[in-house]
Amino acid sequence: MKKRITIIYPAAPARVAAMLADPAYQRGRFERFNLEGMSTDVTARGHGFVATVSGSVPPSRLPSAAARFVRSAVSFGLTESWGEPSADGSRTGTLDIAVKGAPVKAGAAMSMQPGEGESTQITIDLDLSVSVPLVGRSVEEKALARTDRIVADERRRGTAWLTAA
Repeated sequence: MKKRITIIYPAAPARVAAMLADPAYQRGRFERFNLEGMSTDVTARGHGFVATVSGSVPPSRLPSAAARFVRSAVSFGLTESWGEPSADGSRTGTLDIAVKGAPVKAGAAMSMQPGEGESTQITIDLDLSVSVPLVGRSVEEKALARTDRIVADERRRGTAWLTAA
């Protein structure tokens, strides 16, 4: 199942990229999920960067539609990669999510574009697949419905970081 997500930040692309490449920002954006064994890392690649996060979620903290198919903690790794900026500051990137212990595949193509005034628009074309016969589509729909709340929180956190920096 696919979903397009758009986030607009009140800063130029160079500042948004610096925020996303900041290890403290990366830790903060995932600490809110209370992941077990969470680790974060940000690595520069030329003028681009790769941020990785890994951890696990116990079945008790999964949405009920998913928890009934999982017997133990679900471990995952998330890799957010952003390429080098073009002359106007725009970038392309990818998001890869590897899930162990659940029949889930997820990833996204991303773009960062200068917006109007001092703003940046990030577009995420998310692709989620849950391979459970008969109910996989329902689990996908419920999972994608939760993204709106996560995106709103991400927008608030990013805006606060950018205005405080």
